[in-house]
Amino acid sequence: MKKKDRFCIVHISDLHRSRENPISNAALLNSLLNDIDCYEASPLSLGKPDVLIISGDIVQGSRDPENASTIIKAQYDEALNFINDLTNKLFNGDKSKVIIIPGNHDISWTESNSSMILLEEKKIVTEKGILNKEIFKDYIKINSNIKWSWSDRSFYEVKDIDLYNQRLSYFADFYSKFYEGKRQYNLSPEDQFEIFDIPDLGLTIIGYNSCYHNDHLNRAGSIHSECIAKSGLALRKYKQQGRLILATWHHNTSGGPYDQDYMDNNFLKNLIALNVKISFHGHQHRNEIIRAVNNIVDDKMMIILSAGSLCAGERELPTGFSRQYNIVELARKNENEMNMKLLSRIKTPESSFDNPVWSIGAIDSSGITEFNKSFYHPVPPIPSLGDAEKLFNDKNFNDAIQILEEHDKDDAFVRKILLECYLKTEKYKKIIEDFSDPKSNDEAIQLMNAYLEEGLKKDSLKVIQIPIIANSKDASIAHLRDQIKAQVK
Repeated sequence: MKKKDRFCIVHISDLHRSRENPISNAALLNSLLNDIDCYEASPLSLGKPDVLIISGDIVQGSRDPENASTIIKAQYDEALNFINDLTNKLFNGDKSKVIIIPGNHDISWTESNSSMILLEEKKIVTEKGILNKEIFKDYIKINSNIKWSWSDRSFYEVKDIDLYNQRLSYFADFYSKFYEGKRQYNLSPEDQFEIFDIPDLGLTIIGYNSCYHNDHLNRAGSIHSECIAKSGLALRKYKQQGRLILATWHHNTSGGPYDQDYMDNNFLKNLIALNVKISFHGHQHRNEIIRAVNNIVDDKMMIILSAGSLCAGERELPTGFSRQYNIVELARKNENEMNMKLLSRIKTPESSFDNPVWSIGAIDSSGITEFNKSFYHPVPPIPSLGDAEKLFNDKNFNDAIQILEEHDKDDAFVRKILLECYLKTEKYKKIIEDFSDPKSNDEAIQLMNAYLEEGLKKDSLKVIQIPIIANSKDASIAHLRDQIKAQVK
């Protein structure tokens, strides 16, 4: 499979529906598809989007202790229907092109509240009325289980860690449903990252949970350090294959002097060291571009892009900002560089919140409507067929497929090993796609079998009309021909 040198990413965030300015699934889907159609029709566009990134806050959540479960489940059902419909329209239902991560609104406050106990005053204050130093030392530790509540000026402690870690259980259920069980969201904080590899684009995206220790008493974001370390190990093979590495999380990495709901940006240097070139986040309900550097000596850097909110209401938006999303184009510039173009799309001021119209918008407060930046990413060398054969012999069929798809599929050796790999991994759709013109009886047999496995009754009639199949006297081919005819009847 020849990798695309040009592709397009749609980046949306903060899908939580406003209570005061609600929008239906139909109106939201119609408005987005109309706008993406306009983008596709532009003579300078890269055409149909290739990837969708949703950087958190899938739902609004609920603070109603009695009805929270019912309310949140209904919100996720609404979001699931919308994202499914959008996936069907953009990618013909291919969910491998959709990257979803959680945000702070996806944290269930019911679980976090129930997992904590109020610390008694005698544990907090000494006999002299002074704050206990040990409590304070524990409280200021990174990711402490001691929490401070401004509403009642009291300290709380997380006592039930297992219940506390259930804060993302509603999101995890939604996640599993969307990916149809092929992906499961881990509720263990140290494993809350996902690797999304898209070989045909030469692209690997890491999705992080930036809500580690985020709860009803702690608005700050953070990523568990083990997630950074483990994702680095998982990325090694993709970097060796020359993938373009991107990342996404939810929280912004800077804030004002009185803000608390952002995350420390120290982890950015770790991502730059992992060779992440571009990162995507949301949360702050406005778009922004940041250029993060490793240090002033070397040239390593990472571009950080923030999308605004897709569904926030008027009171939830920062002053001067509207609902917004991003389109990001990536195109190879030369053998060593790629170019990124950021296009901002905003809800027009004259359109309503319940039936928006989108148009070109400014990026943050700069007034510019598009941003271009080139970065170093050389064309990766194509691994040898010997590497593919070794992987095949070691039963690493998916890795072998990635190499073989880079080579000439008319080559007899490539076709033989590739067909075996597809069979071993039950990739019947790929057999239909790559072996539609069978060169041998074996290829013909496996092509017909793939149509039968996929249940493609009407399309299978065309297969038996292919000359090598229609004219064959091979007993196996004749048997499958008869089976297909009987199935269609």
